[in-house]
Amino acid sequence: MTNSTSITDKPITSIDQDKLKSRRYALALTNFIAQSDTPMTVGLQGEWGTGKTSMMYMLREQLTGMNIATSWVNTWEYSMFRGAAETTPAVLRGMLEKLIERCESEGQWTLKDESKQTMKNVGKFFTRLGNQAIANKTGLDLMDAASGDDPDAVQAEIADVKRDIKEVIQKLLDDPDNKYQRVVFFVDDLDRIPPTDAVEVLEALKNMFDIPNCIFVLAIDYEVVVKGLESKFGEKTEENEREFRSFFDKIIQVPFSMPTGAYTIDELMQDKLSGMGIFIPDEYKDEYAKVVAFTVGYNPRSLKRYLNSFSLLRSLRDADFAEDPDGFDGEKPDGKDDLMLFSLLGLQISYPKIFRFLVQDIQFVDWEPGMAEKLNVNLQEVLETVSKFGDGMTGKTDEVWEQVIYGFCNRDLGAGKRDPYLKAKWENIVDLLNLLRDTFSIQEGKKEEDVDTLYDLLGRSMSFAAITNVDDDVAGKSGMEKRGRVVRFDTMESKYNFLKEDPSTNLEALPLWKAVGELFEEFVAQEGCAIKVTASYMPLNKGREKIAKLHNCKAKKFIIKGHVHHEIGTLAPQGNEHIVFKEGGKSIPDQWSFTLYSDAGLPRLREVIAERINSIS
Repeated sequence: MTNSTSITDKPITSIDQDKLKSRRYALALTNFIAQSDTPMTVGLQGEWGTGKTSMMYMLREQLTGMNIATSWVNTWEYSMFRGAAETTPAVLRGMLEKLIERCESEGQWTLKDESKQTMKNVGKFFTRLGNQAIANKTGLDLMDAASGDDPDAVQAEIADVKRDIKEVIQKLLDDPDNKYQRVVFFVDDLDRIPPTDAVEVLEALKNMFDIPNCIFVLAIDYEVVVKGLESKFGEKTEENEREFRSFFDKIIQVPFSMPTGAYTIDELMQDKLSGMGIFIPDEYKDEYAKVVAFTVGYNPRSLKRYLNSFSLLRSLRDADFAEDPDGFDGEKPDGKDDLMLFSLLGLQISYPKIFRFLVQDIQFVDWEPGMAEKLNVNLQEVLETVSKFGDGMTGKTDEVWEQVIYGFCNRDLGAGKRDPYLKAKWENIVDLLNLLRDTFSIQEGKKEEDVDTLYDLLGRSMSFAAITNVDDDVAGKSGMEKRGRVVRFDTMESKYNFLKEDPSTNLEALPLWKAVGELFEEFVAQEGCAIKVTASYMPLNKGREKIAKLHNCKAKKFIIKGHVHHEIGTLAPQGNEHIVFKEGGKSIPDQWSFTLYSDAGLPRLREVIAERINSIS
């Protein structure tokens, strides 16, 4: 079977399709609905994309086999191309029409023609409704719908309509020729229509369909109801919140919050990815699940959008590699690249402002106070604030980069206001970046952290994760182009000029960095090597063979760091007081890392690089 490159955002229609382990909730709700007193209204509460429609489909599937008649209306469909005054009567009429259709499709509409005609007359009454002003009786202005102008006659006709609905439904349930014992009305997508319309539909349901043996299952977002009631109660505050809640409680007898926290989102993710031909290595399954938790969270619809974007960017990256392997230093993207791309995309989707900072300087572990100043973050105030909250808080803000993120997410936007979203999510951002750090730079059995591997992976994936990100920063004005999976400068000189303006650069060490770059250029001229100047490092290659790599000079280190490649198994070369060589470790077994302390170490670096070139000649 051919794999798809994307997944659709359709709800499941059967309990057998459930990948979120919601089955137990669906069965419990089914039993409750089948045995509860009536009339009863159950409200499935949850924000956009939390699986309310899928839950209702599972309920309907189970109830269909329990001698229960069902009706399903999608309020959004009834609101399309209709004004606000037409939506509510269209929904009410649709509920009755769909009941008849469903019963007929099951061969169970056993009432005589006169009952069906009564239902049609009720439908005509709803068709005549208009002018959806709130009235005392039903929440609607029924004057034009009734047959006369006499108020008493109007009230009488309203009462007749309610009686007709009740009598027809009761006749259906009492008829021994069909199996039905109660009716369940499913009302979906109330949170997709204008909030004021949603409130009117709720009021009309409460007053017109308050009928024995009937249960209503509504898919609703409480915040939509709040917005729809603001015209009546004003903006919600602590003082009037009870009024909003009282209205909701009057309509909904049994609120059920969608159990997103209990969803097995990792199983859904793996199922959808495998359907697109993307398989998560066992060693990274926990990391993928944590990335989702730190970014889009447990909203199934948001996850599907996330996975579709990941599939697209991954395909673009692989297509670029197939066309230009040299642009990837000859390294085919692997599982580590997939996890990094997935993580950066999640950061870009959920926290675009933080993502921009990472684009400007991907070496976040080495962020210095200069980055805080650039973002108008007062580190002293941050330290004073976090010290008040104990060791738990201090443990997540003990490094400068963590303090920068905390300070930015909790910064004052004016008049004492803060970004509520970032304020609530700063720990997720810190946890996500620490996850990447622990996964790619902490080597088992090694005391020293290898952040260079982390930065390499960040650089390889950043340009793809940034495809949907629009920004205007220093890097964008310094001759950078996005090609392959790394960000490149036109020349080493343009990179040098960029570093001079970057607040995270150690300007005192910059001349030493340039001296190493000039050493690389000597090998370009003499040995036919090539340099690729990227945002985080500068590799020296000969053909498809890797020779060496030079990293940026950061503010807190008056040193220059890099790598020299070698045959696996060979011992690190001897250094001296000016330059030290170390084995790269498990994550980079074919590289020696070097730390250059002064230009007096350049001759030894030249010798080691020359030996590497001779070994592949």
